Amino acid sequence: MTVPDYQTMMRPVLETLEALGPQQFRDLVVLVADRLSLTEEDRSEMIDSGQPVLSNRAGWAVTYLVQAGAVRRPKRAVAEITDRGRALVASVDGPIGNAHLAEFEEFQAFKRRTRPSKAAATPPSAGWTESESDLSPREVIEVASKSHRAAVTGDLLDRVMELSPAAYERLVLDLLGAMGYGTAGAIESTAKSGDAGIDGVISQDPLGLDRIYVQAKRYARDRTVGRPLMQEFVGALHGQQADRGVFMATCPFTREALDYAERVGARIIPIDGDRLGELLLKYAVGVQPDFTAVLHRVDDDFFETLEERV
Repeated sequence: MTVPDYQTMMRPVLETLEALGPQQFRDLVVLVADRLSLTEEDRSEMIDSGQPVLSNRAGWAVTYLVQAGAVRRPKRAVAEITDRGRALVASVDGPIGNAHLAEFEEFQAFKRRTRPSKAAATPPSAGWTESESDLSPREVIEVASKSHRAAVTGDLLDRVMELSPAAYERLVLDLLGAMGYGTAGAIESTAKSGDAGIDGVISQDPLGLDRIYVQAKRYARDRTVGRPLMQEFVGALHGQQADRGVFMATCPFTREALDYAERVGARIIPIDGDRLGELLLKYAVGVQPDFTAVLHRVDDDFFETLEERV
């Protein structure tokens, strides 16, 4: 058989992890290929970028299962089935695909982040071919790019949650620096100075006359930052006679907290976990380039000026 699409690989991935326990990704790929009885020719098939089709599709199967909470990554490049993954294997007859993962809120949130703009409203399936989709090549790339960005954002937040509180605070300050804050002044951590409620200070000018205060909270993704914590931050700002602050958390803010932040005299920018992941990706903090696709079009201006040049 040929290498199946990534959705068809979901069940073999889960069954392999259920039977054999946590696996290094490179070992998992081989085990899944064995379970599918793939030939050496199938395993050596490459996509245009030079990556094996098998590794690419197995990687996407694992990524989607992670986003649905059916698989977790206990450490780098290791996959482990969760209780939810075991329940999926037990309750679903036949192949497991995105339709089954869509039952879970985490996966729905992931798909919302991948939702393309304008006409490209429905991502093509893994087995997509040109005759099966009305999307233009550019729209297909847009859909794939957004899916990939959403997956990487999720992976980034998983890694962020593994950081110590001090390392998380350092990450937040590094991100703000990458965004251009403090370029004319300095960015300082105050975690060791005992400034209650303040984790960092951004000086926007050399003399430190223009300052932004930073609060960084690394909480479980299913927790929320409520109004009491927002009030504490506002109180800390008042203690510094400050009127601007950034509250960056790994979880959502409640509506009460956001409403309070809008009403107080100080200007406070709340950044939740999803936005944090997007900013880390946008400003290339904790990520590196992987693959670039370039589309070309005919340069009509070039051809129109050729006659003038002869």
